[in-house]
Formats: sequence, structure tokens, C-alpha cells
Amino acid sequence: MRLWHLTNRMLILTIAVGTLTVSTSGCKAFRNRGLKSEQTLLGFKKSKGKKPKQEKDLSKEYLDPLGARNTDRIILDDLSPSQIATTFKTRWLSETDQSTASAALANGKETFSYAGSHQQANPNGEDHIASFVEAANQFRIASANAPGTAIEEEALYLEGESYFFANRYVQSNRAFEKLIGEYPGTRFLDLAEQKRLAISQYWLELDEAGSKIALNDPQRPKTGMAAEARRILHRIRVDDPTGKYADDATMALGQAFLRDKNYYEAADAFQDIRNNYPNSRHQFDAHMLELQAHLEGYQGASYDATPLEAADKLLDRIVRRFPKESQEQLGYLEQQATKIRNQLAERDYSLGDYYAQRGQNRAAKLAYQRVAENYSDTQFGHSVSDRIADVSSKPPVPDQHAQWLVNLFPDDQPAKPVIASRDNRVLR
Repeated sequence: MRLWHLTNRMLILTIAVGTLTVSTSGCKAFRNRGLKSEQTLLGFKKSKGKKPKQEKDLSKEYLDPLGARNTDRIILDDLSPSQIATTFKTRWLSETDQSTASAALANGKETFSYAGSHQQANPNGEDHIASFVEAANQFRIASANAPGTAIEEEALYLEGESYFFANRYVQSNRAFEKLIGEYPGTRFLDLAEQKRLAISQYWLELDEAGSKIALNDPQRPKTGMAAEARRILHRIRVDDPTGKYADDATMALGQAFLRDKNYYEAADAFQDIRNNYPNSRHQFDAHMLELQAHLEGYQGASYDATPLEAADKLLDRIVRRFPKESQEQLGYLEQQATKIRNQLAERDYSLGDYYAQRGQNRAAKLAYQRVAENYSDTQFGHSVSDRIADVSSKPPVPDQHAQWLVNLFPDDQPAKPVIASRDNRVLR
């Protein structure tokens, strides 16, 4: 179990949160988080009935290039022997009922505490996993029978925690995403985002190590593990842009893009840290990795110069803003500065070659002169004088081989005034 060292540290805090959470009935501590009324938050319908279907506008999420949340999806792990009955019960047989929800929440907390004590006693064992799954089943029942209430909010959080400690990370993330989608300002937000960050980083580590697909492994998605990890990191910074883990998620997302050679996306993520998280501990690393992304994203003199120009400006910014760190990385920065100047010189040099091949020697001379004036210390600046002398000895523009065709078109010189300026007087 790769995350056991993290789960052990978090378990005590989670048990404390679950134990100290006040019972929902009559509780005044719960805040109205975007619900229609306080009665909706604290109360239940007295009569039993089918759970109302909640319609949500996900149009903006569906336009997200990394993918939208889909918290209503059923995954293969929901149909495992220990969960299939709960899946049917919560999906199609649940009713809005206060007593059922309260009882399931209490049972889930008791089972969760029992599982936690067993994990603490034997961190390397697996006896506690089944108990955490059973706790998650109880929390699923509680949330299904209490839509739009504080019971659902707490149950969704504890469901995510239970699945997390049971090493069922796909189901854990789904519960946390549903919690954040239903209750954007939830008091459990930081705790949920912390777990989601750990899950996504774990999946990226598995993918980088070349881990193969395992259909019977509940710890990871069956397909698209790296893409799902990047989507989670992106959602963390979108759902809670000023939260504790937004900059960590953005940094991890940029590194993931960089590993996949998505250089433009990586540079955007690192730039996001530079611009929106000025106090982040990742500031210097984000600058350096953005520089790397720009340089690796530059495709050569025949392509767009934007990445190269951005790298040139960013290099100056790094030296000015981080003088101490720049001294420690002086050799690398000088190497990159030389590389940037050579590539900028190459662009003007190649442009001069292009014009020279077309016989446009005047334009070629201007391009070569820019190399001589601005990049004389580069490898292209050392040999450009011969090119300047060569194009200077040739006609400035190529011969016109179809003059008769040119004569068919009007002269492009500006028209002369019909009345001379000395006769251009105001008529009275």
C-alpha cells in the first residue's frame, strides 16, 4: 500500500473530526451554503418519498478541456460483492427519510472509528479495509436519504475518507468531488482537497513508473490514469483557487504536462503560479520550469517565435527577482542565455537566407545587419559579414520578368493633386 504512511497521519485527525461533528438535528453550527433556506439545510420531509432528482448546469464543465466532473457515474468497483447491494439501494431504492439517514450516519461513524483503531494497531495489516468499506456503505445510505442537508454534506465527506483509508481511491475522489460540487463552501474543503492532491500524485507516480492496467485494482482508474490525475489537479485549482492546495496542484499539473511534452500547457500552469500565487513556495521552481517549457516548446527558426521571446524575457525576470537562487544556478542560466541568443540570431540569419534565395538582396542585407548589430557574440554573428558583402554586390531586387503584365495594373505611386498648392485657394 503506497499511501499507508499518509493515511496513518491523517486517520487520527479524521476520526476526531467525525467524532466532534455535532448531530444534525437542531444543530445551529451548520451554515447555509448556497441552499434555498435554512429549513432545507436542517429539516427533512416528514413523509417518505423518492429522492428528488437534482438538475445541475454543467455546461461550463463540459467545455473544460481536461474534462468535467461526473459524480453520478457507476464504476466497476461499485458492483463488487461488498458494495453491489448498497449501490442498488442508494441508486434506485433510496427515499428521503430523516430517521434512516441519521441512523446510517451514526452506524457509519461507529464502524469508521472501529476500523481506524484496528489500522492504528496494525498499520501494515489489511483487516481494517473491509470495515472502512462497510463504513462507506453506511455513509452512502445516509447521503442518499438526506439530499440537500447537512447530513448529506457530512456523509459525503466521511464516505470519501472511508474509501481513502480502504485504498479505493477512485471512489474516494468521486465522493469528494460530489461533496465539493454540491457544497462549494463546505467546511471539509481543505481536508478533501488534501486527499485528492495525494491521490492524483500517486496516480502520476504509477503512470511514470510504467504501471500496467489492472481491472481488479480499486486504487486506480481502469483506463486513462494520468489523464484523470491531471483532471483532478486542474479541478482543485478551479474549485478552490485561493485554497491551501491550489498552488501545489497547479505546480503538480505543470510538471505532469512537462513530462508528457505538452509544453504550452506546462508553461501556462507555471505562469499561473507566477501571476496568481506570489507567496507560493514554488515560485522559483515555477520560473525555472516555465523557462524549460518555453525552450523545449520552441520548434525552430521556421516556426513561431513566441516561446523563445517569452523565455528571453523570463530569464531576465529570474535574475532580477531571485538574485541568490540565480547565483546558485548561474551555470545553467548562462547556458540557457547563450542558447536563447543563438536561436534569436538564427531566426534573423535564416530570414536573410530566405530573402537572398529569392533575390531580394536589400531585405536580406537588413536581416543580416540585425545579426551583426545585435548578436555579434554568437556563432551566427561571427560569419554574417561574408553574407552582407555577398548580397551588397548583387542587385537589391530581382529582375522583373513579366514587365508587360505589371504595366497592366495602375501605378502604386500616390496620385498628384489636380490643383497645385499655390492655386488651392478658398473660393468665395
